[in-house]
Amino acid sequence: MSAIILLKGTKMSRFFVFIFGVLIFNPFSYAEEIFFENGQDRLSGHYLENTNGQPAKAVLLFVHGDGAMSYDADGYYGIIWERLRENGYAIFSWDKPGVGDSSGNWLEQRMTERQSEVLAAIDLVQDEYHFSAKNTGLVGFSQAGWILPALANKPSKVGFIIGIGFATNWVEQGSYLTKIRHQIAGSNKNEITSALDAYMKDISFFQKNPSYSEYLTYAGEYAMEKDRYNFVLNNFNADARHDYSQIKVPSLFLWGEKDLNVNAKQEFEWWQSQSNKLVTTKLIENANHGMLNSNSFDSQNMGFWQWIKLMWLEEGAFSPDFLPTVLAWLEQRNI
Repeated sequence: MSAIILLKGTKMSRFFVFIFGVLIFNPFSYAEEIFFENGQDRLSGHYLENTNGQPAKAVLLFVHGDGAMSYDADGYYGIIWERLRENGYAIFSWDKPGVGDSSGNWLEQRMTERQSEVLAAIDLVQDEYHFSAKNTGLVGFSQAGWILPALANKPSKVGFIIGIGFATNWVEQGSYLTKIRHQIAGSNKNEITSALDAYMKDISFFQKNPSYSEYLTYAGEYAMEKDRYNFVLNNFNADARHDYSQIKVPSLFLWGEKDLNVNAKQEFEWWQSQSNKLVTTKLIENANHGMLNSNSFDSQNMGFWQWIKLMWLEEGAFSPDFLPTVLAWLEQRNI
């Protein structure tokens, strides 16, 4: 068995944090901590029951995007979970390798290893909490776009998937990110062109599979840390197009209309030419990369003060159409 139960524990439901005299409310609920294994990593998972007093309709496994993510994404997931749990859905999520109580190092992972990690989590949840494949769903964010589509052809394991802010191709997404970053910074047309040329030069360099010492000579003062460099080198060729063509379970793909990280309109428009009736797509109005209201959250990265705003506004921080769209789709699928 790929998942091994090692320990169960509890975490308190809601907690309060004082920051500069402001009381911040983190919307969370009782979680059962349970460990499982993937390869050499011992991962800290957290299971949250549904809260509507009925048997759970399904379990939703949350799959992180980029970065050193804790199981609740520093409170971001908790706001989403509250509505899902009220509507009858249980939740499972885990600390990335090297984060929280999980061992390992997420920067050493290839996307195929992350896929293996999700499968280990599925085994644990189905064995321990007795969910069927039909009632096991995956909810992924951003970088999970190179993880979930490869698992959507396994109806014996997964019943459905929900993807948020997915990009098809790593290199194309990086180019778009670079362009928007320079536009936000006020760069002129020539400066943006130079930045994009430099980006593609970097990609050509990575294609040679250089050592880190070679990379340091190449990048100089702008060099990434070694672990991050290896992560990029191992994964920059990621492309989900083939996996998209193999999808065999109901799938919902959402993008924020005002996404500054992924070319959402291009991704959405590509799907309009595809014929897979299992796939539903939607551009969410006034939403950013993380489905937050773009009028209030208008940057590429979540900074400290934006996190404070998120914790203060709670569900009101999200585009109004986001959670209703997810819940309506789940109900329509008769899950």
